[in-house]
Amino acid sequence: MKKLKYWGWGHEGEMLHASQAKALLDNLADFGIVPSDNGKFPDLDAINLPRCRIAPPATLQDMFKSAAYERVLHSFGQSQPDSIRIYSCDFAHAPDLVAYPGNAIEVAEIQDWCGDAGIAVIPYGGGSSVVGGVTGDIGSGYNGTAIINMSRMKKVLEIDDVSRAARIQGGTRGPELEAQLKPSGLTLRHFPQSFEHSTFGGWVATRSGGHFATLYTHIDDLIENVTMVTPSGEISTRRLPGSGAGPSPDRFMMGSEGALGIITEGWARLQGRPVFKATAGFLFERFFDAAKAVRAVSQAGLYPANVRIVDGVELKINGAGDGSRSLMVVSFENSDHPVDAWMARADECCRDHGGIVDVEWRDNPGANLQGTVGDWREAFIRMPYNREFLTPLGIISDTFETAITWERFENFHDKIKEATELAIMEATGLKGAVSCRFSHSYPDGPAPYFAFHAQGRKGELLRQWREIKNAASQAVIEAGGTITHHHAIGRDHQEWYEKQRPELFGDILSEAKSRLDPRGIMNPGVIVR
Repeated sequence: MKKLKYWGWGHEGEMLHASQAKALLDNLADFGIVPSDNGKFPDLDAINLPRCRIAPPATLQDMFKSAAYERVLHSFGQSQPDSIRIYSCDFAHAPDLVAYPGNAIEVAEIQDWCGDAGIAVIPYGGGSSVVGGVTGDIGSGYNGTAIINMSRMKKVLEIDDVSRAARIQGGTRGPELEAQLKPSGLTLRHFPQSFEHSTFGGWVATRSGGHFATLYTHIDDLIENVTMVTPSGEISTRRLPGSGAGPSPDRFMMGSEGALGIITEGWARLQGRPVFKATAGFLFERFFDAAKAVRAVSQAGLYPANVRIVDGVELKINGAGDGSRSLMVVSFENSDHPVDAWMARADECCRDHGGIVDVEWRDNPGANLQGTVGDWREAFIRMPYNREFLTPLGIISDTFETAITWERFENFHDKIKEATELAIMEATGLKGAVSCRFSHSYPDGPAPYFAFHAQGRKGELLRQWREIKNAASQAVIEAGGTITHHHAIGRDHQEWYEKQRPELFGDILSEAKSRLDPRGIMNPGVIVR
């Protein structure tokens, strides 16, 4: 079997090709961002792990692993600070043990033992968190840390082809899920960028945002029922297409990020596999004109599968343009009927706002692989591998995303970009680059997705990243946006989440955690602290 990397995305041997790495550096150099270091991530035998402090009882021993690779692999997720800390060989917080339960009963048994022994529990799906959601910074109030890796619970347990839904175990990764659904001719059609290395339970726990840029954007929109195992017992909701019966227990569990319990399974709505597809690309001289085109498409009730814009800075850094224009991609797909009429209307919306055709959609089934659209698609697919290449070179490269209503967007965009650019200058003494694209769109507003790149200094990358991230997060909150649209809270966003949510609601969450997790062992520091 392929071995997962502990220092980056995916499996060992998967990385940027030499030509892709060179192109990325050349593009960053055009913004004055050049390597300030020439190091490498530590080999496994060079990592000094703390002594394992705990041992499971004999009745649970077969579920646990404590080998160095297991502990190192489960020490971090995929965030920028995680990458910097791995590079710096900072594993003081490494988990003591990693558990692999095979069913909900075993999950509960592990929780019971950890509660009695004062051991913190961190649920682990695919380890794809980019916000510190699985990083074991739990403080000193525990006798140890245990990871619960859900990868043995990876089955589609039932498929209801009449109502088109499936009962799915929480540890089922994206490719495993779709492979099991394929014989039925149905699909969940939820494809976050982390699809290959994230799980159904993780999607529910973090309110994941998937491939669809409109309508069915979040996993929330696809859930019929949730089952969660908490230290106080199991919660399983009634499977329904909809309900008006009071505050929703499903909604309560979605987004809990392992702080209340572990999502062990759930029923999710399915749909037919797409048969009819169409994609078009348009170039705009002004990013805000492209945004107006997105608003027109969103408010026309067309609900495309994909309607995204990317500014010139983002295109240039990723080798998909020269920086002079912004790109808009529009795609429709359906399992039942042709989509030409919807695409024709979206085409009109784009042209009405100054869009120039980059890729024609008519009679062009390969449109998504052509022109700037195809170049951007390639860049998007390889993007998760950028960070492991850039961190040892002393280059900070991170993203953050938010959402705002349309009437505030342009002013919001300028404030966030200006605050982030200023923070880069103050933290590094150099200019850097900040870009923006849309990940999702609604009739009442977009989800802007910002990226920032900066030349850091050896030994100071973590401090510099934190200064930039804090300034950008503060700007988002002050300007009225959300601290996250789909990346989740984790530990990196907790401070800002507490500023965003109503104070009384925070008190209610604390009370709920005290009831469900009375010893406070579940993912300490996330959602409730």
